Amino acid sequence: MSSRWQTLESKFSLLSQREKVLIALCGTVLVVMLLVIGLIEPTLKQSHARQLQIQNLISNNQQLQGEIMALQARLAKDPDQELDVELGQLTRQSQDLSLQLAEQMTSMVAPSDMPNLLESVLRQGQTLNLVALESLPAEPVVRSSEPGVESEYYVHPVRMEFTGSYFAIRDYLQALEALPVKYYWRSFQYQVESYPEARVRLEVYTLGSREEFIGG
Repeated sequence: MSSRWQTLESKFSLLSQREKVLIALCGTVLVVMLLVIGLIEPTLKQSHARQLQIQNLISNNQQLQGEIMALQARLAKDPDQELDVELGQLTRQSQDLSLQLAEQMTSMVAPSDMPNLLESVLRQGQTLNLVALESLPAEPVVRSSEPGVESEYYVHPVRMEFTGSYFAIRDYLQALEALPVKYYWRSFQYQVESYPEARVRLEVYTLGSREEFIGG
């Protein structure tokens, strides 16, 4: 094995500078592909699937709340036993959906803690340079089409930018994935500036029941 490595090293030293640069670039592309295929792509897919699940729960619950409000208005004008039974059924369905949503939210990182959490994990590695970290405006998970029905939950995104080597970046992303609290990934950009240093732009988000802006 040592002899084979020495042979490869000797052949590499005989290459022109241009050929060495091309090989280094190919190696960079390969490690980036491994990072994307092995960690980033599956994580983004999982985040998208979870978000769709929560969006469906919220959308269904908002529709039920709209129907409940309509039935309550009808009952106020004309009390009716059948309508009262239907109202009870819809209310129980809405409560069940609310319980499912609450279970989804229990393990999620609090919006106010998100920026500090991202930065503290990054500082633990001591090999990455934080360039920017900012909280973005909150967005409704689902925009209700029912008049008078507001969103119960909001997306709280955080955008961060940092630089470092491939392995330091990989270790940081793996440390984020190992956290006991949940959050979702929205986007990931990896750009090699001067090998082996790269720049990462990452956007993640958590969910909250309030719309207020989170500091960062």
